[in-house]
Amino acid sequence: MRRILALGLVLLSTSLLAGGSAPTMPPAASAPAFDHIFVIVEENMDESQVVANPQAPFINDVLFYGNWRQTNYFGLNHGSLPDYLGLVSGSEHKPVIGDPPSDCTPAWGTSGAGCAIQDAWPSNIADSIEGSGRTWRAYAQSMGWACRWQSNTSTYDVTHNPFVYFKTVQGGASVSSPRCEQNDVDLTADSRHSLAADLRAEATTPNFVFIAPDNAHNMHDGNVAQADRYLQDLFTGSNVSGANGADPVNIFGSPAWTSSRSIAYVVWDEDSGTFWNQVAAVAVGPWVNGPGGRDGARFTHYSLLRTWEVSWDLPPLGPGDRAAAPMLSAFNLRPDVAAAGRTARLASAHPEVYARMEVKIPPAGSPGRLLSLGGSDGAEFRIVVDGAGRLAFENRAGPLPLFTSSEQRVEPGWHTVELHVWVRGASGSCEVDYDGHPVPALRQLGHCPTGSVPIQTYAFGDGAMPTRNLALATSPL
Repeated sequence: MRRILALGLVLLSTSLLAGGSAPTMPPAASAPAFDHIFVIVEENMDESQVVANPQAPFINDVLFYGNWRQTNYFGLNHGSLPDYLGLVSGSEHKPVIGDPPSDCTPAWGTSGAGCAIQDAWPSNIADSIEGSGRTWRAYAQSMGWACRWQSNTSTYDVTHNPFVYFKTVQGGASVSSPRCEQNDVDLTADSRHSLAADLRAEATTPNFVFIAPDNAHNMHDGNVAQADRYLQDLFTGSNVSGANGADPVNIFGSPAWTSSRSIAYVVWDEDSGTFWNQVAAVAVGPWVNGPGGRDGARFTHYSLLRTWEVSWDLPPLGPGDRAAAPMLSAFNLRPDVAAAGRTARLASAHPEVYARMEVKIPPAGSPGRLLSLGGSDGAEFRIVVDGAGRLAFENRAGPLPLFTSSEQRVEPGWHTVELHVWVRGASGSCEVDYDGHPVPALRQLGHCPTGSVPIQTYAFGDGAMPTRNLALATSPL
């Protein structure tokens, strides 16, 4: 227990700015553009069976306590399959799996291919991710062989591996596609892509990591304590479950977690079978507001899918996520009202800073500086309005200032402006959002010349324009 509590304090320290508590201001207008999103799906537990359960100390003392929990989150249906399909595609696909749904197995290679989803590309989040130039992989514990859709075992359920149900992934024939063989793998036994091996370098860690523990480690069969121990193993590299020994997985210790922007979601597919179907869901990582962050708004699996899509600017896939609101309250930014209209200093320099404010643009005249972040060497990154009334970005990190205008016109009235800068030399990131939408011309991810000096100063507005809901967040990188 002492080790668990110590880890909780580490997470706590990376979830807050110095000297503050969890913010209470309105949610951020968008989700950070994460480099890696980890998803772990647990099974068949009411929220009340997990929260404060003494058999789940890691879940409660570390994941829930140190991070951001959705307290009004619901599964879509009963039977695992509709929940997993909905989570990755925005639809339960009732015409395919039945209504009420059945936990059927796809019959690829047979006439009609029953229980198989024939929708065109993109039919699921994996398709959308690949279409955006990112990578994905699903890791199913105890699956036995890659892309296993043919059968279940006592510990492996095909219904917990949703990607094999989609023709765009599996291929539609009795022999699975190379794409499925490469990206839908056994968590430990795959000779090419075990999770532990892929986590050894950031370059080999997929952008989207989907993890399905087996029925001995996911609470499916009621063993809460063993599932809790296995989650501790996956995140910390321990082996308290006995299932993380020879080649241990360690998400928190991986380069993808320690050297880039990553988040992990742990969610339960459905509850124990009640009418309500309320389940636990938690967002874990340095970019969420903890300790003890809570959001009581009502969300479902469709909302979680929409959150990933918003983070990566992906279009919705189905009717469920199209109608769902993303879960953005986890990304509230810390208030910093003292900095309105003047330049202020951070308590300590940071390589990555995210700033947000609402500003009232005057009806006439061109306002000056809207937001700025700067380094101790004089480098400065500014959102300004150019002479034509359009949003522009000024980068003074190099010997000569770089000025980039966009097509986004700035209209009078209250508007939300957001600036994110990640200092990484020639491969830095700079991005500007206006009223919750990225400004494409002012978005340079991985190729913004930022220099190497961390951010030290910041300023909201120019002192002449009214501002409100000022906020600032820093990464622990």
